[in-house]
Amino acid sequence: MRWLRLLGWGLLAYTPILVLSISEHALDAIQVGRAIPWKAILIGRPLEEYTCAAAVPALFWLSERFPIDRHGWARHIPILLFGAMALAVGKYLVFLPLFVPFWHTYYHLPTAQMPMFIASNALNVTFDFASVIGVAHAVQYYQRSRERERSEAALRVRLSQAQLEALKSQLHPHFLFNTLNSVAALMHWDVAAADDMVTQLSELLRETLRHPGTHEIPLSEEIALIERYLSIVRARFQDRLTVVYDVAADVRTALVPHFILQPLVENALEHGIALAPGPGRVAISADRTGDQLRIAVVDDGPGLDASATNGNGVGLANTRARLAELYGEQQGVTLEASHPKGARVTVTLPYHA
Repeated sequence: MRWLRLLGWGLLAYTPILVLSISEHALDAIQVGRAIPWKAILIGRPLEEYTCAAAVPALFWLSERFPIDRHGWARHIPILLFGAMALAVGKYLVFLPLFVPFWHTYYHLPTAQMPMFIASNALNVTFDFASVIGVAHAVQYYQRSRERERSEAALRVRLSQAQLEALKSQLHPHFLFNTLNSVAALMHWDVAAADDMVTQLSELLRETLRHPGTHEIPLSEEIALIERYLSIVRARFQDRLTVVYDVAADVRTALVPHFILQPLVENALEHGIALAPGPGRVAISADRTGDQLRIAVVDDGPGLDASATNGNGVGLANTRARLAELYGEQQGVTLEASHPKGARVTVTLPYHA
């Protein structure tokens, strides 16, 4: 089918040349005062041009088999020129028996001049075929370039997926180690609470493994995950921790990176609530502004110190890297002081449901 398509393209490409050739021969007859030999022209010119078009698939095959590249150009150019010449000769072996009956009415030349005329035309056709070989190389270079771009794009996607999986996998042990430390501390004064914490932890880990290879889940599912996480850490904070949610109804179906809230909430707990005496409050909110989804986690802890304002801990650094991989320049993470006290982390990403 490919060679038939090439033949079709060859016939199409030679059709404008055919129209120009017919017009040229008709005008030549008018200029010398002869009657236009329409029968000879309308038979001879299509034979001339379309027998050239018939050679296009063979010329493309030669170009693929003997490409002009930096490795084999010195050997391949003579082969291509010889192939073009052989096809030109083959064209006239087909063309001449069909056209001989129209020779005198078409060219008004003696039969003795036919060999020289054909040799001259065969040379012109050889150059014509050489130009087709040039076009074939241009097409092949373009196709290779597109194929290389597609391969590079696929490689970039695979690399990005691998990087996302690596970043995502970093979160689980980080979160797991922190939780196990809390369990170890709790074991000394409340074994039942520690046991419940381990049970909740196993359920949460099972939930996080429900989406292998998936980097985005609906915000409603992400909220459910963070609620299960908070049910674990409440065993540590007891009545000191209050969590409030302000999630707009129209963003609950928005897709967000899997496990994106956990490191933000964990930071609020570890660097906010845990460091402040008395009860503490964490507020989780999400809303939409235009085509941007905004998620914020706010605590009312002691606020930011000089070192914390950089936001370069594992949780925030990982969050920034994941968002950059997924959304490029269309995302952002900001860490700032909250009024009247505490800290606020705001994540913005493209809204899509």
